[in-house]
Amino acid sequence: MVGEGKLKVENPAEALRNQDGTFKVISPYGHIFQVTCRKGSNRRIRQIGDESETQLLSEPRRWKIEKIP
Repeated sequence: MVGEGKLKVENPAEALRNQDGTFKVISPYGHIFQVTCRKGSNRRIRQIGDESETQLLSEPRRWKIEKIP
């Protein structure tokens, strides 16, 4: 479950399936998104980081997910 601490996954869509809440999701390339999930409905996604500040991470294809209180 995503609700406790940070999670690193290859597929954030699978990890957020059936979750409820707002999450900070960081792509493998440093793009930062705010994802709002509601059980039984679509997800709402918006980018909240500046693309010019992106950087390559040491773990390619791993997404970081953290629940926002």
